[in-house]
Amino acid sequence: MVLKISKRLRRLLTTISFITLVSLAAYILGWSSFLTVKEVSIEGTKSAQVIINKLSNDGIAPVVGSKLARVDTRAIKHTISNLNWISQGNVSRNWFSKKISIEVVERVAVAKVITAQGTNINFDNTGTVFTPISDTQLLRQNSLPQVTLQGGSKEELTSVAQLLEQIPVDLNYLITDLESISVSKSGYIQMKTQINKTSVQINWGSTEEVKQKCSVLIALLKLPENQGITKVDLSQPSAPIVS
Repeated sequence: MVLKISKRLRRLLTTISFITLVSLAAYILGWSSFLTVKEVSIEGTKSAQVIINKLSNDGIAPVVGSKLARVDTRAIKHTISNLNWISQGNVSRNWFSKKISIEVVERVAVAKVITAQGTNINFDNTGTVFTPISDTQLLRQNSLPQVTLQGGSKEELTSVAQLLEQIPVDLNYLITDLESISVSKSGYIQMKTQINKTSVQINWGSTEEVKQKCSVLIALLKLPENQGITKVDLSQPSAPIVS
């Protein structure tokens, strides 16, 4: 009988201890000033205030002095991932230094289009369309090659994005040294870029069979007789034309 009481008492003490520890941990994490945010850092952009303003508008901005456990890092990361001028974002919380770290990578534009409303829309090298927001992105606007749209429709923007997205790494210099892109009303894309330090105009036609067209272009550029070409028509990849 004594043994049974002893076991019950031990279980009761264990349960009480567990509840006490959980309560104490909850108090320290959620209410005590012991674990409060001491520092908030944003790296990867010179326009950190833009991010802070967005997080503040959403009611999730980390603030020095706030409870470290109450910082919603998942919500912060979700908000940052929805900023189209940011390509990557990560949020971490350090319990020892009591620091919230936000790391971002800005999108780098390779071309721009000016809308009918006069605003700039950019493309990165993956074909992603975004609005330049940061100081760094805005400073590059005057040096970016411009995309000319005959109709100004979203379909034309999409076609340019699809083309840029499908250009392989082997031909990435076509984007790096891009001079201009134009899209006709029929959806045909003309690109002017540098190949071997020579300005070359490429008629891609539509955005169909881009991979095949890229393979054809690579093969054409390997031929010695094509080293000085200034025009390439890939609209029909089975019958390309160079001059």
